[in-house]
Amino acid sequence: MFHGWKIQGLFFVALLSVTPVLTACTPSMVAQAEKAAGAQQKPSGEPAVSVLLGARKVPPPTPGAPPRSPHKTPASYYEPVGPFFFYVETLTSTGPSRYGLLPTVPCVQSGVFKRGMRLVFRFEILDTSTGKRVTDRDGAAVRVRLAHGEELTARWAIRGSAAALPDSAWMWDAAWDIPPDYPVGSLDYAIMVRAKDGRTAAFIPPIQKTATVDSRVRIID
Repeated sequence: MFHGWKIQGLFFVALLSVTPVLTACTPSMVAQAEKAAGAQQKPSGEPAVSVLLGARKVPPPTPGAPPRSPHKTPASYYEPVGPFFFYVETLTSTGPSRYGLLPTVPCVQSGVFKRGMRLVFRFEILDTSTGKRVTDRDGAAVRVRLAHGEELTARWAIRGSAAALPDSAWMWDAAWDIPPDYPVGSLDYAIMVRAKDGRTAAFIPPIQKTATVDSRVRIID
């Protein structure tokens, strides 16, 4: 589902996790990553890999449409949009982080990451006034700012890097190795853009929040 809004005269749209690491996502590499994950062992002999998400059986929902929200749509959603369109993904990596953790399922969109893993932000920016993508040739400075103040410089790269096939897509990406002692819970981040002509904007992912649900990226133990 797409969400859009206007911030500082710029318009952004994001598809939130359900962002390449800097390596390919080919079937052979996925298989190698899974093999490597299975080969990692703790001193006790137990696999050093844990499944991020599980499922449990619950009663089926009551038929019919869900109740309508009492909230009124903010006026900003009906205002004219600005010149930029933004698409964002968060993904698991295809290789281990600096802390030696390899994802159970590499290179897959996810909103849940274990401490010690590598989290990948992958995104593209479109200039709707020209109909062109914002690329490395535009002189734009693009960074990912994390909640604790750390900033990651995004790079313009082909998906799959050195191992990519010629028809792979080119996008912006940035990777962050989550410290093993990083606080668990929801992760806030922003993507900062400074265009060559001086325009600046901050993209903040739209979220869904209820008493029991928070759609932000989540860090778990």
